[in-house]
Amino acid sequence: MIRPTREECIAAAGAAWAAGCAAEDAMTPRQLAEAACRPGGPPVDELERLITAQRESGHAATEPPTDTSPPTG
Repeated sequence: MIRPTREECIAAAGAAWAAGCAAEDAMTPRQLAEAACRPGGPPVDELERLITAQRESGHAATEPPTDTSPPTG
């Protein structure tokens, strides 16, 4: 079995991230809130308000992390 290179893994992760971001961008705040809602967590209406505010501020939750250091532990 041939293992993918580090670069191939990074490219695949980037493609998966981009596909997820595109899918999220295509959803309304309500749809995202309904998808994110879990028992014991914030209610759908609260999640929808947070998502709407986040989109209006231009700070999407889908911004990639800036820490490129290797994981610890």
